[in-house]
Amino acid sequence: MVAINSLIILIFSIAFEVAMACNGYKARIVKAENCGGPDAIIMLDEAFAVKLNKKCEIVPTGCVTNKAFNTAVSKFKVQKDGVVLKEGKFDLCSAAEHVSNEAKDMLKLFGAPSSCPVPAEKICANDHRVDLSKYKAMLSMAKGNIILDSDITHDTGKSCFHVELEISKS
Repeated sequence: MVAINSLIILIFSIAFEVAMACNGYKARIVKAENCGGPDAIIMLDEAFAVKLNKKCEIVPTGCVTNKAFNTAVSKFKVQKDGVVLKEGKFDLCSAAEHVSNEAKDMLKLFGAPSSCPVPAEKICANDHRVDLSKYKAMLSMAKGNIILDSDITHDTGKSCFHVELEISKS
């Protein structure tokens, strides 16, 4: 279970741009979209991107915009090569209180709350980096075609993300 959760975090972390990555792996985005429409509570800027560099660091660019919310429950599904790895519901607010500081730092890059309520805010990368070198051995498990879907219900509206990516070793 811990390996699957770590894999999901790793996949989300590299899910937005093609990059030569740590341990010789690269990620190619097939599709990344905010499927919640213009009224979504959490929105990735069109220019938002994340690279996994050769030092095994997540290097984001761009911003995530949050409208204020008190609750966030995600209904999600992660598929790899057509097989569902994990699906279910996840209360982002209550889970945020119980994750490590490293995970909070990583999730903050994507507009995920470190606690609720969340004020309206724009979170920009500003050359922030998160070191993932201790997870590089897990990249072989992520190799393949990945589809991530997350529908998030907030007390103030909805957010939705759909990401398709390919992780390969060069």
